[in-house]
Amino acid sequence: MPSHVSDEQFGDAIVKSVEDGTFPEDGDVISSKLPSSALATLSNLLEQARTDVKTSIRELSRLSAPDIDGWIVQAKQLRTDIEHSQQLASQIVTRANEGGNLESRVQDASAKLDLLNREVGFNGALEEILQRLLELRDTLGEGQGTMLDGDILEVVTLLQNTEHNLETLHVCRKTTIAELIRARIGDLRAECQKAITERWDSTIQLDSTSSKISIHLRTDGQSATEFTSVVTALSKLDLLDSKIALLRKAIDSIIITPRLRKTTDSTVRSLIVDGDDLSLTGRTSDTSTRALLADINVMIQYLTSRLPSSIAVPLSSVLMPSLMSRLEYGPLRSSVPTDLDGVPEFETTLKVILSFADTLDSHKWQGNSALVGWVEQAPKVWLGKRRETSLDAVRTLLLKGLGNPRAVERVETQFVSREDEVFANKKDKDDWNAHWSDEENEMTASSNPRASNVKEGVDEEDVSAWELQDDTEKRNEEDNSDNANGDEDEADPADAWGWGEDDENAKPIEPLVSRPTQASLSKNNNLAAIKQPTEREMTLKETYNITALPEEILEIIVQAVLDAELLAKPSSSTNPVSPAAAGLLEIPGLVLSMYRATAHNSYSLSNNANMFLYNDSLYISEQLRKFSRDHILISSIRNIQGTSEFSLDSDISALELFGKRAYGKEMESQRTILGDLLDGAQGFANCIEHPFAQACDTAVNSTVDRLRDVYGQWKTVLSPSGLLQSTGSLLSTIISKIITDIEDMSDISEPESQRLTSFCNRIVALEDLFLPESISPHGGEEQETLVPLTAVYTPNWLKFQYLANILESSLVDIKFLWTEGELSLEFGAGEVIDLIEALFADSEHRRRAVGEIRRGVGR
Repeated sequence: MPSHVSDEQFGDAIVKSVEDGTFPEDGDVISSKLPSSALATLSNLLEQARTDVKTSIRELSRLSAPDIDGWIVQAKQLRTDIEHSQQLASQIVTRANEGGNLESRVQDASAKLDLLNREVGFNGALEEILQRLLELRDTLGEGQGTMLDGDILEVVTLLQNTEHNLETLHVCRKTTIAELIRARIGDLRAECQKAITERWDSTIQLDSTSSKISIHLRTDGQSATEFTSVVTALSKLDLLDSKIALLRKAIDSIIITPRLRKTTDSTVRSLIVDGDDLSLTGRTSDTSTRALLADINVMIQYLTSRLPSSIAVPLSSVLMPSLMSRLEYGPLRSSVPTDLDGVPEFETTLKVILSFADTLDSHKWQGNSALVGWVEQAPKVWLGKRRETSLDAVRTLLLKGLGNPRAVERVETQFVSREDEVFANKKDKDDWNAHWSDEENEMTASSNPRASNVKEGVDEEDVSAWELQDDTEKRNEEDNSDNANGDEDEADPADAWGWGEDDENAKPIEPLVSRPTQASLSKNNNLAAIKQPTEREMTLKETYNITALPEEILEIIVQAVLDAELLAKPSSSTNPVSPAAAGLLEIPGLVLSMYRATAHNSYSLSNNANMFLYNDSLYISEQLRKFSRDHILISSIRNIQGTSEFSLDSDISALELFGKRAYGKEMESQRTILGDLLDGAQGFANCIEHPFAQACDTAVNSTVDRLRDVYGQWKTVLSPSGLLQSTGSLLSTIISKIITDIEDMSDISEPESQRLTSFCNRIVALEDLFLPESISPHGGEEQETLVPLTAVYTPNWLKFQYLANILESSLVDIKFLWTEGELSLEFGAGEVIDLIEALFADSEHRRRAVGEIRRGVGR
């Protein structure tokens, strides 16, 4: 829409904007464009506005003219005043400059006066200093004359006064006159020191070659007064401490050290006093502490009788601390006995030490408190040496080696049932642990509270089979074992001894004998059915080998406990080491800790290191537990002050655990080796193809040979039952792996089945390792056939034999073993089905047999 804004409106809006700085309020004016036609009108309006502004300015100037004239007059007057002020300022500056010149002249005159005054003072001071230096020179001259007269103390006094006066003069050290005076003082001091040293050396003569000290001085004579002057002079010259230190060093090197040193023939030097001489001459075989303290007493009396107190007392302060330390860690410590037999002599030695301490105190020599303190700590010192001796004895025993092994016998009286004798040789009652069941012992370990103390740090597989249990527990576990899977972890023989004798009131425990299955009875010996068992008492024995170390260790421990008991008796209340009774009871634990810490290094030299370590540890534990039960608990050791319910149980348990860990380590090592050997068969896959067939054959033969070698090594160490249990555990590891490898084969051809059967037969040949020893009453071998105990000590042995039968049996035979035999007791249905599917091709007969087995027909 076209704009209706006129040119006059545009002009008014622009003029107002110029004059007032406002914007137009009319929106049409703001939004419209300025047309060119409006420029003429706009120009006229702007010109008119300029004219109006000029007119207004002229009118305002006319009205303000009188005021402006007044301002001009005032400005002129102000300029006149400023010029006048400038003139006054110039005059002031001029006068100020004139005053400064006068002040400079005054200051210059004052400075000259001060200089003259200082010169006068300096000259006076210089005159005074020169006068005092002259006096010092004269004093030094007098000192030199006094030196010639021999009055050393007076010379030293003059020397000190001269040095003091020279320091108070504040003379610059670099001045020539001061250097000359100091040089003369130094020369005089050197002459004085030389003279003092000569007198000292002439009085105290030290001869290290002849091991002799000579003091030509009497504390009550004229020479003593002169020597006192020498000592005073040394003190003033700050040389006395160094002289005493040199004297102490000489006494130590010439007298004390040679007297303390023993020669290879166990003799020492003799100390004598001959006039003014103190010397070491000859040798004596008396190396006792009493003789040593007597000689030291002679030396102290010699020194105190000839040296003034100003030397003797400081000498004791530097001589006795080191001497007391050497006595404490040398002769005094060697006088401490390691057993109670030497205590009476030790008590006499303590009295001698106290007497010597009193002598030191009477001479005011140091060392009294150290000796009295050592005597008061005699029980602690004796205990410390006894402890060190015991630990050193253990270390020495272990360093000497294991010694010659010897057989030991363990005897126990147990209640056994008649049925247990089926598997025990009736003519040989010594093999009492030969038929124990691994599976039942596994349950025993889990139900026996004591087993929980052993499991920590030990493979459960290697300890659970060694605990015993009562007859009721055994029967409950037999019922459960009928349903046990043959792949259970075999028990560890580490608990085979059944040393659960911690509780004195425990009922007699019975050896665990497995209840064989009907299949095993018919397969092994066709034994008759077992009748209802009746219990009877039986003495159980078996032997095993230990090294020579346990008896030595036990001797140390037992002797410590017996000595503690002896010291705890009222009759030993006057014994100087009786307070150490409680500390002796710590030695058994320390000895056993030392044994555990160092045994591995010593036993490692033996081929059967871990097994010997196991036997030794358990033998020591058994003997200590017996000793604790039969002796300590009824002795007076309970009355020892500082002990409460002393017991070796914790140390015994730690040692048992240590031995069982060694056993477990050995078993795990052998299992690893056997497993590695069997791994060479690569799961028996392609066992009939070259080169896998040779690898399988080598793996099986190596495994069998390895087990026989281990059996031969352990036979000389372990007990018969322990040997069978350990070998059975390793054999169980072997056959478990073979069973697993065969079951993992998805397809087994007839040649492979025959090959696998031959491998199983080689393993079965290891049964001869489990034949029980049988001796006739007349000493000859019985003619009856011995039954291998493999099934007793190898939990999955029957399963392995069944596997060998399955590999060479027909489908009908396998079905018969499942339905009519005992195959279902060892194998699960799934395992049998997998084997059938691997051995036989798919057919109607196989499907029917698998279906019947899966449905459990005949079970």
